[in-house]
Amino acid sequence: MPFVTPTYLHLAPHTPWVWLALVSLALLLVGLWAYRFAVPPLPALARRALPLLRVLALLALAWLLAQPVLERGRGREATRVAVLVDRSWSMDLPIGEGDRRSRSQVADEAVRDLAGALRARALVRELPFAARLGGDSTFRQARGATALGAALSELARSPQGQDLDGVVVVSDGIVNAGEDPVTAARALGVPVSAVLVGGAPARDRAVLEVEAPANARVGERTPVRIRVSGSGSAAPLVVRLFDGDRELVHTQLPAPVSGAEGTAELLAMPTRPGLALWTARVDSVPGEITTGNNSRQVALEVTPGRLGVLLVSGSLDWDLAFVRRALAGDSSLALDTRVRQGAGWQGLERPRAGPPTAADLRGRAVLVLDGVAPAELGAEFDRAVAAFARGGGGLLLFGGPPPGLKRFASGASGGDLGVTDAGNQRSASPAPTLESREVLSWDDDPARGDRAWRAAAPLNDVSSVRPGAGDRVLLAAADGGAPLMLARRIGRGQSLLVNGTGLWRWSLAGLDELSGDRGRRLWRRVIRWLAEPVQGEPLRIKPERWLAARGEPVRLVASLQDRDFRPLAGGRVEGEVEDSAGNRRRIAFAPREAGSYVATVSDLPPGRYRVRGRATRSGQEVGNATSEFAVDRWSIEEARTEPDSATLAAVAAAAGGRMVPAADRGRAVRALPIRALAHAKTESIRLWESPWLFAMVVGALSIEWAWRRRRGLP
Repeated sequence: MPFVTPTYLHLAPHTPWVWLALVSLALLLVGLWAYRFAVPPLPALARRALPLLRVLALLALAWLLAQPVLERGRGREATRVAVLVDRSWSMDLPIGEGDRRSRSQVADEAVRDLAGALRARALVRELPFAARLGGDSTFRQARGATALGAALSELARSPQGQDLDGVVVVSDGIVNAGEDPVTAARALGVPVSAVLVGGAPARDRAVLEVEAPANARVGERTPVRIRVSGSGSAAPLVVRLFDGDRELVHTQLPAPVSGAEGTAELLAMPTRPGLALWTARVDSVPGEITTGNNSRQVALEVTPGRLGVLLVSGSLDWDLAFVRRALAGDSSLALDTRVRQGAGWQGLERPRAGPPTAADLRGRAVLVLDGVAPAELGAEFDRAVAAFARGGGGLLLFGGPPPGLKRFASGASGGDLGVTDAGNQRSASPAPTLESREVLSWDDDPARGDRAWRAAAPLNDVSSVRPGAGDRVLLAAADGGAPLMLARRIGRGQSLLVNGTGLWRWSLAGLDELSGDRGRRLWRRVIRWLAEPVQGEPLRIKPERWLAARGEPVRLVASLQDRDFRPLAGGRVEGEVEDSAGNRRRIAFAPREAGSYVATVSDLPPGRYRVRGRATRSGQEVGNATSEFAVDRWSIEEARTEPDSATLAAVAAAAGGRMVPAADRGRAVRALPIRALAHAKTESIRLWESPWLFAMVVGALSIEWAWRRRRGLP
């Protein structure tokens, strides 16, 4: 079929056609009236040409007032059509139960047919896409997700996307990443059509999500929620949880309605500390479209047991009662409370327990001192507290009544715990700082938590203490006075100093029904934060996430510090990643902020990996570290196997195209609006601004005037 270059003329919108027609008729009559005379006689040529020149010039001037625009085609070489072909992992799935061809094979057939149909009309550019638009040798690393919206947006900015006349998307329609494809297609400004690759829903069972706590303890049951789906089979769903090859627990769910979801609630018990990698699996059925989505992993840190907390108080008081109640209600804590009564000591959990000793600190994660200093409990206990903190233990120090925090300045631990105290006692309302959000968050909703803090009762017996050089103020006074909570690093340990009494009132706010829950949550969060020792080795390497999905990059973060636990900049961190078979890959960490280094590892196959790192500075080794992570064989591409025709139809409708199924080779291409896709680009010429047209008008009037003068006409 020959290529036709379109050319057409249009006037400005809202042109007054009636008045324009009347003016044109009037100018035509004026032109004829001007040459109605018979004397002097004119030759036949002049009598016809002179009126025609005048009428054409006047009509041209009148019609130029309507701002005519000439649209002219730029020829076949300007017609360009981009074909975006989905190359994500979901395109490796078969078409359906009756057709075992892969979706990518059918997509290739559709692309060949489309290119053949458009060959005589347009230049076709085939571009692959998945998590991003293809264009370099690393494109295959992005096959683990489908981001059609991002590909369309990138197409508009890329050299291949310039001067496009149309776009055709060949895909199964599954979009699981990136921006909205409908908005991106509409923003292209050219027709976008789609060819849907994929058949009717087939038999399939999938593990969609596995939820488990980030931390667990050896010997304690850990809840695990497994969300599964199934279609095409009436057999029940058997869901199992494995630790390696060992089955931990299983359950059975009734067969869901086609495409519906079910949730299995399981309890599993870790048997060893470290990084636990559990696999949730649903039994397969014959004829499944794929078994790649029948399992999914979850990673969690397993601690050896419950956190040991020793709480020592100088007397029974309301602050002790409320803090102890919050900690005793947490099953993850092993609480041991000792209270001084007169000349002796009483254990609240173990009534026959004696005074606290250095031996009581063994195996503990946090020591809580309420209104009593280590030096008051003996020189041996005082020295043990200093060693406990420097070795990574956490300290929670309540100043209590006068002398408040000043009591901790004496003894062997006084150099670490002492504060500068002016001795003035007063009341102050709490005001959390931005730095405290990790520790002092009272509510999942930050705005609601801020309101609760503003309504919190003030503390009494607040000493006029001044923070030290390395202290961090977590809770300030609303009036700008002395801080109410100070965080301090002591060796590998962390300490929190509480300035004032009356903390129990925070859990009894009369206008807030959640105050009790907030109070318990506060002290439990503080204990866990204190139980985490600060980095003890010069170098530490940790993955951003313990478990990554297949196809996702793994981000490793390294922290480097000097012997005084300060961030160390200017270092060089290198390492290697080793899989279970002993294969190794070299990695280099790029420096970020002071003491922080980041490395990204891509295209890792599923499995468990160990990381070894080495830090050097000025040619000297300053630290080394090891860590581990895992890559799941599950990917987001396998979460859904059924084609998504709704998304492609919405994209085509928004961009003036059409969506057709690739049910049979050639049929899809014949159903596409080929003429609309291959329309030639045009250029607009605004005639009222054209100097050539004005030159023609002036020339016509000049010729007519000169001719009249030559004939002796006025």
